Amino acid sequence: MTKNIIQIIFKTASALNIPAVIIGGLALPAYNVSRSTIDIDICIYVKTQEILDHFIENLKMNNIKSLQSPKIDHDLFTVFGENNEAEIWLNPCSTFNWDEQMSEKRRPFSSYVYVLAIEDFILTKLARDDRSSIDIDDIMQVMITNKSTIDWEYLHYRLRWKDLVEDFKNILKAFKADLDKNMREISKDILEKFRNNN
Repeated sequence: MTKNIIQIIFKTASALNIPAVIIGGLALPAYNVSRSTIDIDICIYVKTQEILDHFIENLKMNNIKSLQSPKIDHDLFTVFGENNEAEIWLNPCSTFNWDEQMSEKRRPFSSYVYVLAIEDFILTKLARDDRSSIDIDDIMQVMITNKSTIDWEYLHYRLRWKDLVEDFKNILKAFKADLDKNMREISKDILEKFRNNN
C-alpha cells in the first residue's frame, strides 16, 4: 500500500509537470544507504496556488485526500490513502525554497519516482533548522557510499549558496577520528576530494 500512495502521488505530479522528489529517510536507498523509516515524505515544486489546487483535485480523483486546505505559503500538508498517509512538503528544506537548478538535477529512483541530486540531499540535511545526529549520520553515510560520484564542485557551490561551508567542515572533522584502517582510507579520500574542489 505504501508503494501505491507513492506511485499515485508521483504519477499525478508527472501528469501535471510538477517536479517531485522523495525526501527524508525513505530517499536514502537511492543513495545506497539503508535506514528503517515508515514516514513517507514527498516534496513537490509548485509555483502557484492554482497549480497546487489542481494537484490536490487530481489526487482526490485517485482516492488520495487531504483534511487540510493546502496553501502555497504553508510548509506542508498531509494526504491520506486507503491505509496510508504521506506528508507533502512544498520546500525541500525548512531554510530554503526550490530553485530551477535543484529541480533540473533531480535523479530517477524508480519509474515515476525521483530524488534530489546527492549534493542537494546533503544540503537539505545540513541546512535543517532542527538538524539532529541522525541527519549528520545520514550525511556521512551518503558521502561514504557515494564518494566517487559526488559532484564536489556542485556541492561546494551549494554550500556557499546557503553559507554552510563551515557547518560542512565541522561534519568532516568526524572523519578524522581514529577509526579502523578501512574507514581511515575512506575518510582520507573524502577529505582530499573536498579540499581539491574547494
